[in-house]
Amino acid sequence: MTTRNVHWLSQALPVLGCFGGGSLYGWSGLLPAVQNAFDVGNASASMVFSFALVSFTFGVLIGPALLAKLPARACLPAISGLAAASLLLSARAQAFEVFVLGYGIGFGFAAGALYNHALGVAAASRLPTLLVPVSVAAFGLGGVVFGPMSVWLIGLGWSLSALLPVLVCMVLIAAVSSGTKPPLDTNAIRTTVRSEVIKPNRVILLLWAIFATGSCAGLIVLGLAPKLLPSGTHTAGMAVFGVAAGNTLGRLSAAGVATRFGPLHGFVGAVLLSVAALSALLVPGVSEMLMTVLIFLVALSYGQIAAQTPLLVSARVPAPAFSSAFGWVFTGWGVAGLLGPWGAGWLYDQSGDMRLTLQACIGFLFLSLLLITRLPATDLG
Repeated sequence: MTTRNVHWLSQALPVLGCFGGGSLYGWSGLLPAVQNAFDVGNASASMVFSFALVSFTFGVLIGPALLAKLPARACLPAISGLAAASLLLSARAQAFEVFVLGYGIGFGFAAGALYNHALGVAAASRLPTLLVPVSVAAFGLGGVVFGPMSVWLIGLGWSLSALLPVLVCMVLIAAVSSGTKPPLDTNAIRTTVRSEVIKPNRVILLLWAIFATGSCAGLIVLGLAPKLLPSGTHTAGMAVFGVAAGNTLGRLSAAGVATRFGPLHGFVGAVLLSVAALSALLVPGVSEMLMTVLIFLVALSYGQIAAQTPLLVSARVPAPAFSSAFGWVFTGWGVAGLLGPWGAGWLYDQSGDMRLTLQACIGFLFLSLLLITRLPATDLG
C-alpha cells in the first residue's frame, strides 16, 4: 500500500469509528428488545440511554487525557476495542445490570472517546474544513443506519444480537488501525499549546442552562421515538430512521443557517420549530405518517441546537478559553441526557402515554428561550 493510501486510511478509520459510535443515536430501535429481554418498564429501559449519554459526556471530556498516556498508534485500537468488548458484553448479557454496565457505561464512554478522538485527528489534518464536518456527519449517520437495522433484525428474532453489526464494525476498526501508522498530522494534537483553563462564570452558567433545557426535548425524542406512535404501529422503524436522519441533517445545515442568520437566531429558530412540532403531536387524531414527520422535525431542531451551541460559546469567550468553556457547557447536555429520557420513561409508566412528557418538553424549550434573552449582547453574525 502506498504512503498516500496509508495516510487516507489513517484519516478514514477515525471517521468510521464515529460512524459506529453514532449507533448510540439509534438506541430507540433497540428499546423493545431490551424491555423484552429483561422484562423491565420504560423508565428502567430508558435509564440505560440516560447512562449512555452521561458516559458519552465523560468520554468526550476525559477520553483525551486517558489516551494521552498511550502511543499515538494505540489510541484508536484501544477505544474501538473497548467499544467492541462493551457491545459483546451487552449482546450476551443475561442480567439487566450487566447490560447497563456494557451498553450504558462501557459503550457510552467509548462512543464519546471515539467522537472526541475523530474530531481531534480531523482538526489536526491537512483538510480540517472537510474532515471535521465529515466526522460530525458520520456520527449522526451511525444512528440513521444502525437504528432502523436494529428494528429490522429484532423483527427477525435477533433480540439483543441486533448489536452485532456495530460490534463487527468496531472489531474491524480495531484490527485494521492496529496495523496502520497514524497520520503525521496527529502529532500536532500532542504539541498544541494548552488551552486556557477557566472557571464557570455567569455567562458560562447561562449557556450551560440554555444547552441543557434546549436539548432535553431532542434527547427524549431520540430515546423514546417509538413510544410517540400508537401501540402496535408498523412505522416504528421509520420513526427511528427519522430521528437519526433529522439529527444529522440539523447538524449538517447548522453552518449554513449560522452564516445566513447568525447562531443566536439559528438557535432560537430551532427551538421555535421544535415547540411547533411538539405542539402538533399533542393534537388528537394526528395520523401516524404526520407523526413521523413531526418527530423528524424535533430531531432536526435538536441537531441545529447541538451544532449552534458551540458557536454561541465561541462568540462569548476568548479563543484560548473555548475548550475549557465548552467543556463546562457540554456537561449541561450530559445532565439533560441523564434526566430527560429517564424522566420521560417514568412519566410514560405513570400516565400510559407521552402527552405529559411532550408538555414538559415544550416547557423546557420555553425556559431555554427565556434564558437566552439573559445572555449579554454580542455580535453573533
